[in-house]
Amino acid sequence: MWFKKELPDDLGKREMERLKAYVGYSHSDMNLVGQYENAVDILFNHIIENKQRIDVIAHPLLYLMRHSIELALKENIRYLNKYSNLGLSKIKTHSIDDLFIEFERHYEKIANDMNFKNELEDEYNKYADDLRSLIQKLGNDWSSFRYVYSTTGQKVFNHTEILNLHDVKKLYDKSSIFLTHTADVISPYTDYEDYLKFDQSIKHDSLGFVKLCFASFKKDWLIERLNELHESIKPNKVWHDEEEGCYLHLKIANKKCYVIPMNKK
Repeated sequence: MWFKKELPDDLGKREMERLKAYVGYSHSDMNLVGQYENAVDILFNHIIENKQRIDVIAHPLLYLMRHSIELALKENIRYLNKYSNLGLSKIKTHSIDDLFIEFERHYEKIANDMNFKNELEDEYNKYADDLRSLIQKLGNDWSSFRYVYSTTGQKVFNHTEILNLHDVKKLYDKSSIFLTHTADVISPYTDYEDYLKFDQSIKHDSLGFVKLCFASFKKDWLIERLNELHESIKPNKVWHDEEEGCYLHLKIANKKCYVIPMNKK
């Protein structure tokens, strides 16, 4: 292969240090998702900048995309299951199509239970449609891009099939954003559920979500910030959010500060 090169014998200490892989530092599959995404970006950029044909790395590149989507879906399902309690028995698969169905099952239950389905529906549907299109392009067969033939002995792709990787990469980037930030987007509602485990008394008067959530060691900074932005009603405890027409209550639980919008002072 014309890309093969002998490793240099004169690498300095700094260059050698860069070639050390601290593989034990990854503590979740989402860490690996980020590395797969980096690999995809590096390879894509190299192909474009050097004006080379994508065919020289097409299958491994597409496999990196496919596997990162698989890992990201599984990690999201594990997170969502903390609130949906639907179980994890259906994530023992390499089918990204089946995993996406399971992801949506968990998400739908949480969205309905926590009453944010309508609030986030448009944004969710936009990204979910992109991910659905990407999955269709990456193929339902678990062997896609790993092997030429599937476990049934059938050829995964026929000789006329062509993928426009420019389009695939755009869908991949949008889908990566979606799967990386799903937990952040729904966090006002999941943080609220977390707080309710310690205090049910707010349920009747609250608006059903958490506006801000920080580690408890940031309490003084958070109070200072709230004093800057809002009228203080009860010192260090309650503020009036004039723009939203509600009262912000500062609550402490489980080593976290929760700022919860309420209807009353």
